[in-house]
Amino acid sequence: MSENPLLAAALALLLFPLLLASFLPPASVGGPVLPIAATQATWSTYTVQAGDTLSGIAQQAGVPLDYLIASNDVDPSRLRPGQQLVLPTGGVLHTVKLGQTLADIAKSYEVAEAAIRLANRLTGEPTAGMRILIPVPPVVPQATALALGKGEATRFSWPARGPISSPFGPRIHPIYRVSSFHSGVDLAIPEGTHVHAAASGRVVTAGWEGGYGLLVVVDHEDGYATYYGHLSQLLVSVGQFVEIGQVVARSGNTGLSTGPHLHFEVRCDGVAVDPLLFLP
Repeated sequence: MSENPLLAAALALLLFPLLLASFLPPASVGGPVLPIAATQATWSTYTVQAGDTLSGIAQQAGVPLDYLIASNDVDPSRLRPGQQLVLPTGGVLHTVKLGQTLADIAKSYEVAEAAIRLANRLTGEPTAGMRILIPVPPVVPQATALALGKGEATRFSWPARGPISSPFGPRIHPIYRVSSFHSGVDLAIPEGTHVHAAASGRVVTAGWEGGYGLLVVVDHEDGYATYYGHLSQLLVSVGQFVEIGQVVARSGNTGLSTGPHLHFEVRCDGVAVDPLLFLP
């Protein structure tokens, strides 16, 4: 009797996990229960085809575009056929550095250590070179921000004038003293300084928002939104339409803040980008 190819394929699928397990090292303190590559619920890979776009790949894979960008640190304008992309399913990927502990990683992303353990089935410390999933919303890498910002240098006006005390990007958190990512720019201005809308739009947030303190968010109805944080006084309300240059608040020192300043963010489709790319 000839072999049934469908039956053979089904048996192979059933036996493969058992065969794979026989080659895996046993779980122990200091390592994961399973190698991350075998944790299929965490991520998969995709080979870029001719005509592909990042947004199209993200849509087909059911992966948020910002997760795809941050996990691959890829420039959308340089996508090429044959390129391998990681498709994360619940966060962004981090490659563990020599000497890095799980506590270090959790602090740098401002995420609970338990959340990282759960996402990666970790029972001990990760090892150098291991790629682990960080269940957090990411920030667009600089290369992508530059691509988004081309020709957009006058999209917004300055919300206030003052020296930049903390730029966009990686930094040591001023309060927690750990490595973190700053999603905006800080302008060192006296408390009570007028804060102006960087562009016309509708106010979608005006109130207390955790570490931001008193916060105003203006939706510009084109995929962009601007955030104004650590305010001392709100001068607008939710639902109100504001014109570019209109005073929306007074600067302050509320929330997680070490002194009077304005925290200003620009977000594109919910993802933080460097405000300096959009300012004159």
